[in-house]
Amino acid sequence: MATAFLVGGMVTATTTPASAAGGNYSCGNWKQTVHSWSASCTVKSGQARSITDCSNGKTIYGKWVGRGQWRFGGECGIYFVVAQDTRGRG
Repeated sequence: MATAFLVGGMVTATTTPASAAGGNYSCGNWKQTVHSWSASCTVKSGQARSITDCSNGKTIYGKWVGRGQWRFGGECGIYFVVAQDTRGRG
């Protein structure tokens, strides 16, 4: 899994569309290239984050964010996105 980051209100996080519908958050408007991905997510309660796996073996974890609307995504630089996911808690 790859890492996520927060840049100007954009939280990069990895998520597969199938796992993006947790009880406390939801994601849509998925976009992906071979090196990155993004989705618009709404956290209704608790917290959520992205997880991105890159082809160099690195996993990038997004920052846990609370209620609100967020841009999740992941960026692997010159490497390929192998897997993307989102996780919720609380």
